[in-house]
Amino acid sequence: MSNETLEVAAEVIEPSDALEVTYTPAVFADNLSALDAYVEQQIAPYVGAQIDPNDYEQVKEARKCMADLNKLKDPIETERKRIKRAYEAPLKEFEGKVKGITSKIDAARAAIKAQVDEADARFKELRRGILLEEYEGCAGPIADVIPFSAILEDAWLNRSTMESKAVNALFAKVENALKGYKTLQAKELRHKDEVVKRYADTLDLIAALELEDQLNERDREMAEFKAAQEAAQLVAEQRREPEPAPETRPAPQPEPAEAPERFSWALSMEFAGTKEFAASVAQTLKGMGITGASIVCTGVIDHG
Repeated sequence: MSNETLEVAAEVIEPSDALEVTYTPAVFADNLSALDAYVEQQIAPYVGAQIDPNDYEQVKEARKCMADLNKLKDPIETERKRIKRAYEAPLKEFEGKVKGITSKIDAARAAIKAQVDEADARFKELRRGILLEEYEGCAGPIADVIPFSAILEDAWLNRSTMESKAVNALFAKVENALKGYKTLQAKELRHKDEVVKRYADTLDLIAALELEDQLNERDREMAEFKAAQEAAQLVAEQRREPEPAPETRPAPQPEPAEAPERFSWALSMEFAGTKEFAASVAQTLKGMGITGASIVCTGVIDHG
């Protein structure tokens, strides 16, 4: 085993509070002038070229020219992109390292900010509870009409505003709100509910009274519109031709019972017998309702 002592050199990095960077700008050695001359020479036959759009052969040749020009450009663009990547590589590496350092600062700050935000939210909630209690105690009749959110000012919840100042500002605003509410209650308003609600939401007395005017105007317009409709309907009814009265027909009368038809016909009878027998036959026919019969007696039977 060797007794030689190994010496290890360690780089000592002293902390610094500032970013210090030294860099050497890249120097490009290129043949751009020669390349430019070559390109000018190659594109000369194509500059100002005109084709007949109705000649398909010329159109095909123009497409071939476009492909040739693309081939001329491609290797130049490829080399440009290669140099750009190589030139930007140190810068991207440098930026990555710097962001790796600053991200540690951001993480530390975010952890503290989360706690500060939580503390501020808790403070605002406590301050809001104090002001709400004060509001309910001084608002009187408007406590159930005007929501606390319409009275509360966000600035009153900040630590920068002293609690006493916030409470005094609250009292002053409630006093003004109460005056406006009493003013509305004393007025003859056709739409009092809507107007009071507008005032409760905005605490703007002028805006609330303007709403009353707007609603009254709406009612007037609706009344005029309804009256115009009724008038138009009345005119239309007057111009409409009266419909003919329905034809009245006499009630059907029961037809009289028809008398039995009577027929007149002639009956001629011949028989041989006595005169008394003939008279008897005639009497029998009359008894049957047969009248006008002619009975002819042709002879007398001898009874001897």
